Amino acid sequence: MCNYCGKYSLKTVAFIIFVALDWFQPQKLESGIVILYNFKVMQMKKSFLLLALTFVLSVSLFAQKSPEPLFLKKFTSGIDVFNDIVMKSPDEVKFRAINPGVSFYGLHTFPISKSNFAFAIGIGISMHNLFSNATLSDSASTSSFTRIPSEIKYKKSKLGLTYLDVPAEFCFKTEGGFKLAVGVKVGMLLDAHTKYKGNDSDGNKMKTKEKELANIEKVRFGPTFTIGYKWVDLNGFYSVTKIFSENSGIEIYPLSVGISLRPF
Repeated sequence: MCNYCGKYSLKTVAFIIFVALDWFQPQKLESGIVILYNFKVMQMKKSFLLLALTFVLSVSLFAQKSPEPLFLKKFTSGIDVFNDIVMKSPDEVKFRAINPGVSFYGLHTFPISKSNFAFAIGIGISMHNLFSNATLSDSASTSSFTRIPSEIKYKKSKLGLTYLDVPAEFCFKTEGGFKLAVGVKVGMLLDAHTKYKGNDSDGNKMKTKEKELANIEKVRFGPTFTIGYKWVDLNGFYSVTKIFSENSGIEIYPLSVGISLRPF
């Protein structure tokens, strides 16, 4: 005989078995699972509400803090090193893929309250060098590129442009040092010239520089874009105005892409 049967009477054991079987019926078991599930759901809701309340309080406390000024320097200076991509060049003329240029400038920054935004305006000088396989022919009203014959050896043929610029931009900056700026740049032509170094049609070496270029636009204008971290940026400038005057015979636009350094 089993130990349980010796300790309890047969009626008692039968009653316990009956109650156990009754409890573990599918209906009763399902009810127990539902009760346990509802309890878990209530606990999860309480946890979620507690987290939401903590988040709201944290945001409120952060919003009440007085932010530190992000634009501490009122005046900054920098240098842009860029490459010019020539758009809409004549079919017979090929400009180099690498046309290096440089720009020096200073900006005065006007913070917008204590926000992440500021407005900046300044002055600078930009120098562009556009190398091609052609020489420029210029008259009083028209200009044209003449391709250098393949049998003539030459070292370089370029168009050089120098502008006095007035850049202006709206800036966004984070506490971590990330910054983004969009703006415009207006430039006034200071100098325009061509340089050729190579052989002439007779095979003799020659070096020429021509500064009397009648059909270069005196003013340029275009949008600017800058994105960077701390004092190193990537920048872009697209000249909406053409390099040569309207109806002069040449329609080319430079797209400048490069790196800005603003350590000062």
